[in-house]
Amino acid sequence: MRRTRTALLVLLLSVGTGCRALVDWTDRDVAAAIAQRQRELLRRENPVPIRDADEPSPQPDARAYAYVPPPVPAHMPPGFEVDREPATRPATSRPATTQPASRPAVRRRQPLTLTDALAYADRHRRALERAREDLYLAALALTLERHLWTPQFAAELRTVYGNFGEIRDFDQAMRFVADLNVTQRLPYGGQFTARAIATLIRDVKRSITASETGQIVVSFDVPFLRGAGHVAREDLIRLNRELGYAVRTFERFRRQQLVDVARAYFDLLRSKQDVLDAINSVRRAREDYERARALQAAAPAGDVGSPLDTQRAEQRWLSEQSRKAQLEESFRFAADRFKLLIGMPVDEPLGIDDLESIDQIEQKVLSGVYPLLRMPPAASDELRSLDVAMQYRLDLLNARDRIDDAKRGVAIAANALLPELNLTSSVTFDTDPQHFRVTRFETERATWRSELILSMNDRFAEKNAYRRSLIDVRRARRDYVDLLEQVRVDVRRAINQLRLQEQVLRLQSRNVRVAEKRADFARIQFNEGDLGNRDVVEAEDELIRAQNQLNLAKTARWSALLDYRLATGTLRVDEFGRQVPTPELDGPASQPHAEAAAPAGTQ
Repeated sequence: MRRTRTALLVLLLSVGTGCRALVDWTDRDVAAAIAQRQRELLRRENPVPIRDADEPSPQPDARAYAYVPPPVPAHMPPGFEVDREPATRPATSRPATTQPASRPAVRRRQPLTLTDALAYADRHRRALERAREDLYLAALALTLERHLWTPQFAAELRTVYGNFGEIRDFDQAMRFVADLNVTQRLPYGGQFTARAIATLIRDVKRSITASETGQIVVSFDVPFLRGAGHVAREDLIRLNRELGYAVRTFERFRRQQLVDVARAYFDLLRSKQDVLDAINSVRRAREDYERARALQAAAPAGDVGSPLDTQRAEQRWLSEQSRKAQLEESFRFAADRFKLLIGMPVDEPLGIDDLESIDQIEQKVLSGVYPLLRMPPAASDELRSLDVAMQYRLDLLNARDRIDDAKRGVAIAANALLPELNLTSSVTFDTDPQHFRVTRFETERATWRSELILSMNDRFAEKNAYRRSLIDVRRARRDYVDLLEQVRVDVRRAINQLRLQEQVLRLQSRNVRVAEKRADFARIQFNEGDLGNRDVVEAEDELIRAQNQLNLAKTARWSALLDYRLATGTLRVDEFGRQVPTPELDGPASQPHAEAAAPAGTQ
């Protein structure tokens, strides 16, 4: 028993190691196919790993084979019960912002910068993992089809034991057959097959060889009409092109992710800045209230201060505290949504102090750390931007190439309407059955056989398929035109948004300067007793609104720049999901695809 258990353990370990080796082998083939297509279409490589190398092989348990899945528990979870009788004492509740005692909030050692957020999303975002798997599956299907176009070797060894019963004195015989063959697909249809068969028959009782023969068969099947030509390689052509589409789609997804994560990060920073402004506003409101109360106490007669001013200042102080609490809750909710977007656990600590500030990002933009947040020279040229988008938008290129796929479908459907005219030819070499030597083939015993078959069956289904293929071409052209017009709308809107945000940013910068001067002047006049606190309150409120609008204008401008890059297809992402400096596209633009200029049959 001990030896049996040891043998079984060794067998299981060897099987597990072999499966892991097969997975690694498959991953290398898929990675090579994806890298080749990236070099051809994107002029660079971005590794696309599937992050399950360290995960154990999933094994189904008993639940996987159950006809009915497990039901929902019948009991109510703790904390969700409702007493039938009203409680005799008031229930105590914990504030929603309180952290559990087992998991105290921990400050980050380093702030989460925009670059860090992009890299984190590239590693942990679940939607990106699904996009990686889609690309992997497209390459996996191609590797199988490529393998089917290589020589296919097969071997079969058979042993047959026969006992002929009492009527033949229980004569016994053993038959051994070795069958080896190799098959190769032909480029324009058909296949070539070479086969070797060796047979050995032994009489068990007398221990003599009763028969020993060998046979070599070389054959090929070639279609001349239906199934001949490029149609024979349709699966290989289609899967190769589908991998190219998958590479473009995945790259487009990563670029869209950069824009989405950056926009969400900017929104989070703006929410943070709103909280900081609210904190300063509460502090100033409290100082105004204390000053108004002191003036009222120093002049009871109302020469300088009055109860109305004090109450107005107190009302503003309370209002600012309420607004600050609301903004803090909005920031917490925005932080949770941002964590959900980048794949971060929602209980991961991420507070106001753990983020960059808008001013810090602005300094990085000016110093060149974030090149994609700077205005490109081509943004002022609408025609140039439109022309570049028509050549560089990956989704538009996919739609354009699918027109060729639809046209290829017409050729395939037309080929299916043809009659079948197939040639089957084979040459067989045998050994002499009178001589027991399996390798002695005699040319005079060679047999040549050829067969030409012409058949024409009902083609009603193929006729309908041909008509459907023509409709598919029209649809592909219309889809391309629709997407082309949508790309033009995206580019025009992105350019208009850039111009608008540039103008808004200039106006809001000037608005903040005016609001700061007004607030300073109002406070000086108030301290000298020449002005009431109502004007001070209004000036402070206007300053806060101006600062918020300026922060909104800055982040909106950065988002508009990324939208422009995405709309024109000039956004570049490195292998870690971060922004890459993009050289400006200089020189004369190449002519768009012929289908883009005047696609025929689009109506």
